Amino acid sequence: MVTLKNWLQLVRWQNVLFLGYIVTAIFYGVVMPYLNQYHIALENSILLYSLLMGSTMLIGAGGYVINDYFDTKIDEINRPTRVIVGRSITRAQAATGFQILLGLGTLCGIGIAALLQNITVGIIYVVLSGLLWFYSSSYKRQLLIGNLIIALCAFMTCFMVGYVTNLQLVNTYNLFVYKTSILTDIYAWTCGFGLFSFLFTFLREIIKDIDDINGDREMECHTLPVVYGVAKTKVVLLLLTIVILLVTGYFAFTLMPFATDNITGRYYIFGLAIPLLILLFWIGKAEKRSQWQQISQFVKFIMLIGCSYAFIVYYLFYLNGITA
Repeated sequence: MVTLKNWLQLVRWQNVLFLGYIVTAIFYGVVMPYLNQYHIALENSILLYSLLMGSTMLIGAGGYVINDYFDTKIDEINRPTRVIVGRSITRAQAATGFQILLGLGTLCGIGIAALLQNITVGIIYVVLSGLLWFYSSSYKRQLLIGNLIIALCAFMTCFMVGYVTNLQLVNTYNLFVYKTSILTDIYAWTCGFGLFSFLFTFLREIIKDIDDINGDREMECHTLPVVYGVAKTKVVLLLLTIVILLVTGYFAFTLMPFATDNITGRYYIFGLAIPLLILLFWIGKAEKRSQWQQISQFVKFIMLIGCSYAFIVYYLFYLNGITA
């Protein structure tokens, strides 16, 4: 008998909630305070936020179901005790599930497009749903393409918050809004968080490929560790982690509007720099599969810390007398 617990496990409810958390953090931690700084009211803000949350979480949940649907044989090798599709939930039920989830998520995206009278927004959500389908059915098994697609989806989660907000501002205030830097500021912040999410998601996807190497090799997937081996993939991970360390440091101490405050500096050092140095050490020493699983979870933790900086931004606005 299929239970709610089975479905929650299948859609990776923790990850889906994390997607919702990212949207909430950026929308209410960064976007709304910036609007308040310019004394601009965002029309239909609650409805826009709700539709953004709905589209992001539903499409994300549908993506996880599709992934398990196509990866049943791989999962039976890599994690046989955790296989759901074909056991607790039939393949037909899973197929119906991801169709409903992706359909509802896409409808939320189309709802945003209708509200903003912008067809491009609807097309973006249709394309994202399609990408997740093709990722699970084909691209995931190709060298780096699948990793880049998931990283791109992570970027779009953040970017769409800014894109949708700016479209609504233009619709409401027309040319007036271009006389301020509000559009540029919002794009800068959402793209900044998007780049952060892209890099960390790309890193974590490669780490997960090492964890899944046995099943991927058996099913003839062309992931980085299968094609070039774990040793060379570790070098790629180390270099990518160093790049992330440098890029986030550059943002924290140079590009951030709050770069000169002690809070941002300390947040970067203790929240990102030190964990990233620990990550470098763990990647260099990792040999067992259990270690790679631990590293994957640690990367997710660092992502949580990084995205939570959005609420530090809200606090810094509060200190300056500007809040949403």
